[in-house]
Amino acid sequence: MEVTIGELPAARWPEAGAMAGRAFWREDYNRVLSEDPIERFTIVQDIYLRMNDPAPPAATLAAFAGDHVVGVACVDAAGACYFCSLDPTKPTRTDPVSQALFGVNLAIKGLHVDLPAHAYIGPIAVEPTLQGHGIGRRLVEAAFDRAADDGPPTVALDCDPRLVGFYESCGFRPVGVTTDPYGFDIIGLRRDP
Repeated sequence: MEVTIGELPAARWPEAGAMAGRAFWREDYNRVLSEDPIERFTIVQDIYLRMNDPAPPAATLAAFAGDHVVGVACVDAAGACYFCSLDPTKPTRTDPVSQALFGVNLAIKGLHVDLPAHAYIGPIAVEPTLQGHGIGRRLVEAAFDRAADDGPPTVALDCDPRLVGFYESCGFRPVGVTTDPYGFDIIGLRRDP
């Protein structure tokens, strides 16, 4: 079956958010949210389902197999990077999960300090059972093209160290590493249009 890449209609975010939650809930870095796998699954689902609140990214691209969302990539336009907009003195929410994520997000913000004005891609997620079929590569390329349309000096993304090789094969190069408050490394990458 052919997979196509296109804009995700806002009304379809719940489907895409749930898919992203399935893609990320088993990642080691999410263990800080809960040791109980059922609770962790529900927390990560909630994180991605509310990701578009209070403001959605500039563009959300999806991979569609027929009418089914099988991948998603969010793009923040040049000068509108979510992480760069964070005020370290003003967490957006005060619940424990949001506080944990705020610390991680501030670590990521640190990777962006030395970048020129940039567009940002992330998160990028593919339905776990369909990973390894080229969907992620197609999403990354489409997201990069969309981000580069604004003419930024660079396009940034961040990833788990295990994914650096994949993003390097997509033309990105590592520019920094940070460790989040829970001891997990995050790699900052960039690709210039």
